[in-house]
Amino acid sequence: MYEKILVPVDGSDSSKRAVEEAITLAKQFGSTLQIVSVASDQRYVQYGVTLGQDVMESFRERGQEILDDAEEQAKKAGIKVETHFVVGVPKVQIAKQLPEKYGASLIVMGKSGVNGISRAILGSTTAYVVRHSEVNVMVSQ
Repeated sequence: MYEKILVPVDGSDSSKRAVEEAITLAKQFGSTLQIVSVASDQRYVQYGVTLGQDVMESFRERGQEILDDAEEQAKKAGIKVETHFVVGVPKVQIAKQLPEKYGASLIVMGKSGVNGISRAILGSTTAYVVRHSEVNVMVSQ
């Protein structure tokens, strides 16, 4: 039913639970997990200073650590898995571009990965994905 499952991860407890749920589904359906870490390509400005390439490299390193952990968990469970580090607007990448790019028919993601203040300012990535995705979305607690 779900040949490929897209699983966005950010290192939060919620995304770790989503990986566990995706593994359970992958076992049931014989799916391949497409685990992604998406770093925003927007410039970060704080106190008049624009942070650029050094911040992105830090995001890339942390993203790879998170991907490696999720990949190891899936492989230990005997699940086929591919990992990808992507740069772009996370909610748009997850809802629209990555399911098509990787052939995913289901997205399994955590309910939140940022703190309440950031969510109020930026909007919920999960809520955006649920509203805009053209494939099924499962939100893990």
